[in-house]
Amino acid sequence: MSKCVGCGIKLQDKFKDKLGYTKKLDNLYCERCFKTIHYNEERKIDNFNNDDILEKINNLNKSTIFISDFLSLNTEVIKIFKKIKNKKILVINKCDLIPNNIKLQHIEENIKNSFDLYDDVFFISAKLKYNLNKLIDFIEEEKNVIICGETSSGKSTLINKLIDSNLTTSKYSNTTLDFIKLKYMDYVIYDSPGFGINTNKKNITDIKVITKVLKSDYNLIIEDVIINGNGNITLFLDENVKVISKKKKDEFKYKYSIKDKQDIELDNGFIFVKNGFSISSNKELGIRDSIIK
Repeated sequence: MSKCVGCGIKLQDKFKDKLGYTKKLDNLYCERCFKTIHYNEERKIDNFNNDDILEKINNLNKSTIFISDFLSLNTEVIKIFKKIKNKKILVINKCDLIPNNIKLQHIEENIKNSFDLYDDVFFISAKLKYNLNKLIDFIEEEKNVIICGETSSGKSTLINKLIDSNLTTSKYSNTTLDFIKLKYMDYVIYDSPGFGINTNKKNITDIKVITKVLKSDYNLIIEDVIINGNGNITLFLDENVKVISKKKKDEFKYKYSIKDKQDIELDNGFIFVKNGFSISSNKELGIRDSIIK
């Protein structure tokens, strides 16, 4: 049975409400991909089991390119990355969105120090084809590679740019549904379904930087995160994330002592704390040594 060239799912013509449905089995795309490409329609798919994806990646035993982006890179992402047993590199996509005053070399050094990484870290922009030659060199050297990463990190867009393929891309999560084996010249690329890591993550189109002063009698609300404290902070967020300040002080379960030059991890960005102070929060948060210090 043939597979959809867009998402990798097996094509079927029996059940219209099931994944892989197409009116004709000789079509290239399933109906879901066709509607995504031509009508920008979304059909929500639950996140896949991360352990299942990891197991298949490790069983394939191919060199692995792991894609993330500047705002979504956090402790949970790195935990997944470290579980990959193959030779691997970490690729930060959409680097064209990173503010110009932040040097990529400094971010690379800080990422390695903050997360205790020894693997190579590349910065690319699939959209602008920036630094793609580094990835091409890596693929040509390894011959067989897996491209994986978070859902909505731009994996399929990157592969389309690299080898002019027809993978379905969209602003929605979980576009790729199964591993897709692509042959190009004398090497092979496997496109993997995206890991479901940041459940509230958006497809980042731009980054906004906001400087704020936290005051103890106000709560700062960033989507589903509420924090309270006294001190100066800088927020690096997806441009669509709303930040609200309300005059109300609650008793929160989680309390953190933030050191100088640390980041507070969010689903769609992070908060940089230059000078340490204590904060309270309505939910558990990741704290790391800053990647921009």
